[in-house]
Amino acid sequence: MQVTVYCRRQYYDQRPAEYHGVRCVYLPAPGGKSFESIVSSNLSIGHAAFLSRHDLAFVVDPGNGPFLLPLMLRGTPRVLHTDGLGWQRTKWSDLQRRYYKWSERVSAACSTWLVTDSRVMRQYYLDEYGAPSSFIPYGHVTGEAGQPSDLGGFDVEPGGYLLAVARMEPENNLDLVIREYQKTRCALPLLVVGGSRYESAYARETMALADARVRCLGNVFEPRQLNALYAHSRLYIHGHQVGGTNPGLLRAMGAGAACLAIDVPFHREVLGEEPPYFSKEPGNLAGLIETLTGDATRLASMAQQAKQRARESYRWDAVAAAYAELFERLLASVAGGARFAPPADYEPYRPAEYRDRP
Repeated sequence: MQVTVYCRRQYYDQRPAEYHGVRCVYLPAPGGKSFESIVSSNLSIGHAAFLSRHDLAFVVDPGNGPFLLPLMLRGTPRVLHTDGLGWQRTKWSDLQRRYYKWSERVSAACSTWLVTDSRVMRQYYLDEYGAPSSFIPYGHVTGEAGQPSDLGGFDVEPGGYLLAVARMEPENNLDLVIREYQKTRCALPLLVVGGSRYESAYARETMALADARVRCLGNVFEPRQLNALYAHSRLYIHGHQVGGTNPGLLRAMGAGAACLAIDVPFHREVLGEEPPYFSKEPGNLAGLIETLTGDATRLASMAQQAKQRARESYRWDAVAAAYAELFERLLASVAGGARFAPPADYEPYRPAEYRDRP
């Protein structure tokens, strides 16, 4: 089986033709914040439809749904990953948000099948568009495990800091996290990891909140360092409120961090009902920070439960097997001349089958 991945040329200094047996095609993607993704998607889909021949196309983000026509004309089966709720992101203009909402409906109509990364999102597409999908999330492991020695460049000790990791975008609520932390008497510093791909007033204003206790580190790209920051934090605070299963939250759980997330249905699905959650109500997060950072027993329990849940429910081996099974089943159905319509109880993602593996 040959797999082709389309890459945005400007993000690669080196452009190998293959990576671990996967064919890589590098295409330009001009357009900046507003149009880069659209240009990249159109060029990639055009290349896949007219300059290559593929048995199946896997497309990510419903914003790309309106551009599936070339693949439809070629008769290529199209699986689209619904990603998050892009129309709720205030970084986009009103026109862009309306486009994202409209594109969800188009994606549901023009895709052969949908993949949703959370069960909450799967229900959303059923309720909004009558569109069924297969639930396949992400795995919790990303890169090598971090060690205490990997914290050397950050001037902190294991267990001696709080952590927030996110792009500096309004829906990730880093400003709320910082302001609520600053209301507390917590002696541990708050490390804020993340930046913005493009200049924005929100990013500048958030960075300006830094003080003697709040340290904005910018992006940390080295996997071991980032995993070490997760693993050895006293408390990880997760403010992302838009989207389905968040890979960053899974990474923190897998690293063994005690996770305090904002209260949205997506995070309750991932972490369960037992952990505490914070709201945007003034003082709510500040109170939880003071309570939790002083309760080592509860933090240890939160960390242990998060790590176990990640290992049991969010496994890359189960993810890979689910995609392989889904694609094979879809292709067999199409080859037989039938519309792909699996039974309602069909679940290609079955992590319980892999729990005995390391």
